[in-house]
Amino acid sequence: MFVTHNCYILIRGNTLGEITEEALHYAYFYLTRSLLEHRAQGKNGEYETFAVEVLALLQKYRHLYTNPPEAPRPD
Repeated sequence: MFVTHNCYILIRGNTLGEITEEALHYAYFYLTRSLLEHRAQGKNGEYETFAVEVLALLQKYRHLYTNPPEAPRPD
């Protein structure tokens, strides 16, 4: 029998900017975990390309969605 598990994420913030920042940090974290799991299982291909490109975009623009003390501007 196939059993699915639900995951609930609670994001708290006082402003839309804070909520967006938290959501993007979660996206980065779970996309990284998923990519590592796919690599460990030897599942390379389109998903890996997609994940690496999205992670690169999140890292490139991190200074826009993260508070300045946590994310230095890229050189």
